[in-house]
Order: sequence, then C-alpha cells, then structure tokens
Amino acid sequence: MKELFSKPGKSVRLADKERMIFDFGNGDYYDIKGNAVPAEDSFAYKYVDNTSNDPWEQDWIDDEGIEEKLISESTVEPENEIDDMFGNFGFKNKAGEFVIEPQYAFAHEFTCGLAAVNLNRTWYKTEEGRRFYENHFGYIDDHGKTIIPFAYDEAWPFNKYGVAVVETLDDVFLIDTTGKTIPGTENFAFEHYYDYDDRFLEFTDKQANFNYKLGDDLPVGLYDTKERKVILEPSVDDVIQWSEDEILVYERGGEYGESDFKQHYINSKGEKLYPWLNNKNFAIVERPNKSRVTVVAISKYFELSGNPTSFFPINGKKYERVFMYGLYSPKEFFILPMEYERINEVADNVFACQKDGICTLIALDESDY
Repeated sequence: MKELFSKPGKSVRLADKERMIFDFGNGDYYDIKGNAVPAEDSFAYKYVDNTSNDPWEQDWIDDEGIEEKLISESTVEPENEIDDMFGNFGFKNKAGEFVIEPQYAFAHEFTCGLAAVNLNRTWYKTEEGRRFYENHFGYIDDHGKTIIPFAYDEAWPFNKYGVAVVETLDDVFLIDTTGKTIPGTENFAFEHYYDYDDRFLEFTDKQANFNYKLGDDLPVGLYDTKERKVILEPSVDDVIQWSEDEILVYERGGEYGESDFKQHYINSKGEKLYPWLNNKNFAIVERPNKSRVTVVAISKYFELSGNPTSFFPINGKKYERVFMYGLYSPKEFFILPMEYERINEVADNVFACQKDGICTLIALDESDY
C-alpha cells in the first residue's frame, strides 16, 4: 500500500482520468504526486448530468431504439388542484405533429410497441364525503388502437422482456404484451419499473401487503422478468440491484443502523456471490472492485443530552449516529481499519480516505489484498 499524498478536504473525485488529476472541492485540483494543478473548464464538464432524476421524465423509447418514435405530450399544464393534475395527452412524432390526438387523462411512452394510457377517471364520493377517483388504464398501439382493454387503475410501461406491472383497485400483478396475467404472479404485490432495461422486480406477499399497518417492515422478494420466475422469496429487508448479476441483499440482523444489516450478494440465478462478505458485522458500502476489494462500514452511536434538533432515536433516547469506513480484502482481513469518516475509490485501486478534515489518497497493489 502506497500513500500518495494528503490534503485538506472532505470529498475527492477524479477530474481527469488520462492525467490522473483529482478534484478536492472548492476549486482545488492536484495531480497524483500532490502537486497543485490549475482549474480547467473541461473538468467541470465531466460532472454535468443532463439526464433527469425523475424516472418518469425518461424517454423510454430511446432505450428500445425505434427509429420513428412517438412521444406523449399534454396540451394542458397541470395545476395544484387534484382535478387539474392530468392534462389532455396525445402522441407526437419527431416532427412535432400529433399522430394520436390528445384524448387521454395520462399517457406513458411506447415500449414493445404499446403505450399505457389512462382513458379517463371515474369520480366517487365516500359516505364521509371524501372524493376519490378510479383510473381506466389500458394499452394502445402506435395507431391509437386499443390492444389491451382499459381495465386497470394503474398501468406502467413494458420492460424489454415484455412484462408490465398493472394494478386494479384490489390487486397488483404482471401481464405480457397480449394482456394475459403471467402465471405465478397472482399472489404477489409488485413494485413498478424505473427503467426499460430493468430485469428484476421487487415484490411483497400479497396477503402481508393487504394486512399492512403503518410502521410494518414487509419482507421483499425478487422476480426475474426475463426467466419469469422468483429468484428470491419475500424474506429479506431490501435489495440493491447493481447489475443483472450483482444484487445486494439486506437481511435485518439488528434493530438500528447501516451496519446492523446482514448482507450478501446474489446473481441472476439467486446464487450467493463473494462469500467473504456474507453476513459480516459490517455494512457493504460499495460492490467489490475489479480486485474484489470492498469499502465497508460500521455505525456508532453517541447518546446526546439536552434537546438536539438532529438525532437518531433509540428506545426513547437521542443519539448521534456516525459511520466509520474501512477497506476489506477478499482474503478476509482489513486492508484499512474501520476508522475513517469516508472512503471511496476514485481510480482503479486508488482510494480517497477522509479523516479529521484531511483526505489521504492511497494506492493498492496485489500484495495488499
């Protein structure tokens, strides 16, 4: 392990990969030897993200690669009142011409040749006088022809494997592009996709979901829409899908804190990966890098006195929660102990380690892990 240099700073990222120039924030840039480097406009451009953070702002059709795409567009700007939340939606082509005239309460983009659209809403009033509405979602083709009837309260776009999540007032399930319910999904309550390329769907047990009470932690499972089968039963606290073959599974092993979770990785077959990380007494902060070195962390709690405005509640007491980070080897030892305020990999096997306002860059070689 080689210590490259240390400088004041709380965050570091790579500004120029070819020249190995690092951004320490506040306009401070250094090369790999710790020499100051003048700021360049090109550094900032590397961090500009032109994509929207709102998943429903995504242009799904781009991912499918259809040459002549149609884009949903509303002729009315939504207002704050609930009756004005939906504009008059139709579909335009690339030239900006309406090919399907505005007529829908809402419309998603086309995927797999179909678009989920909301024909209209039916308003109701409860005995207590509360108003609510039922949507009428179905799917149309690019000529505006109804392919799947308007039988759903909610419907989302198909992913690239031809599977969509639909919802009635009483049920949530999966359908294929013919509108048929996919066998084996009737007893689950599914979350919807956020991207056309998403392969896996999180779900809970339908009966458990029906009996849900505020504050309950419902176990989740994972469904593979490509193979159309369950790869993880609803028995874990959470999952993070890094890729199709790297899925981080959270099993709650304690009551509080990031490091109170037992964790392991699985692949698309549900098989466990990286056995040296399975169910340790630390949190897996980042997936293993190409050398299988992993950033890990524990959480520590310090009881607070008085009336702090920010705190972590445990059994009626108030605590400050602090994360301490380290580096873990695939040979099951700590390369760096869990005593840093933050560790992140800024280049291949180059890690930025922050502690007490100082950031130290270190480089690892094969002998270190």
